[in-house]
Amino acid sequence: MARPPPVVQILHRLAVQPTAPLHEHGVARVATAIARGYGASVRRDGYGNLIVAPPGARRGPPIWLVAHMDHPGLEVVGPGTARLLGGVRPTYLRRGVKLRFYRDGEAIAATIRKFDPRTETISFHGPAASRLRKDAFGVWELEDFRIVGDRVRARQLDDIAGCAISLAAIERACGDRRQNLHALLTRAEEIGFVGTLGAAVDGRIPRNAWIINVEASKAIPGVAIGGGPVIRVGDRARTFDAGAENLLMAARAKLGGQSRVQRALMSGGTCEATPWNLLGHRATGLAIPLGNYHNMGVRNRLNPEVVAIGDVATAVDLIELAARNVPAALRRDETSRARILRSLRKYGGRLERSR
Repeated sequence: MARPPPVVQILHRLAVQPTAPLHEHGVARVATAIARGYGASVRRDGYGNLIVAPPGARRGPPIWLVAHMDHPGLEVVGPGTARLLGGVRPTYLRRGVKLRFYRDGEAIAATIRKFDPRTETISFHGPAASRLRKDAFGVWELEDFRIVGDRVRARQLDDIAGCAISLAAIERACGDRRQNLHALLTRAEEIGFVGTLGAAVDGRIPRNAWIINVEASKAIPGVAIGGGPVIRVGDRARTFDAGAENLLMAARAKLGGQSRVQRALMSGGTCEATPWNLLGHRATGLAIPLGNYHNMGVRNRLNPEVVAIGDVATAVDLIELAARNVPAALRRDETSRARILRSLRKYGGRLERSR
């Protein structure tokens, strides 16, 4: 088997770390080691989000990549009881579903007895379940990571894939001073964008920055897994900033015919671009089409999430080109405006004469 591209190697290292909203510390620790390993600076803000930047001074308006480190999971709230953190439909949380809890780094197996949709709590049992204490966290008992042909299967790709893409893009920026690129890896997105809202309120990203939310997003009709990353013009809640989207559109034009890039309104969920736009920033999205969104597979069974290796790798190339060609993005609206005005210049006089 051919060696996977560097971004997939990063994805592997991150995906084997269990994570859930409020319990992203394993992913954060490995992401920090990866980024510092290629010379980037990493610091935590007051909410535990990671701020990653290449070394040295950079010129021009910055581009910030935003991705979240959590994935739907569980948190123990009492003896034999856990709270669901994140969006998974009740039909998937039936009796007998296998769980894996973590206490001080130790994995403890359990199974679901019953899910109460009113309180969004799960009762569970297992041989060592009595050792679990409040605030221990749990994940679904699914494979951590596996490559099958040209696909990656893993328990948590939303949004560990976005984190891996962001880190791989920062690695390239470390060797190219033309790229004024930063990354914000956030916490607790799955329970209401908590980390990203904290960063926005605290002013972590400057107002003159462009924001690209990088996320694995539910594949919908017309968007193919393996068809390339998706320039996401909006989500279920709203459309995004056209100026920020120009960064990705200009990059797509320079990418050439060897790599495919899709463009769509991805209405399968709401992503972090929405709160950034609502709070006055210029944000767009870059989505990786995702199978088994939030592990919800066919026949109401929890399954690993799925992405295409080529989609993930092309996303890194697209971001690099966006960061290297900001002037082309700034000219894009001007060029489009001149093009559409040609018809007025050509036929406007005839309309006036024939009015």
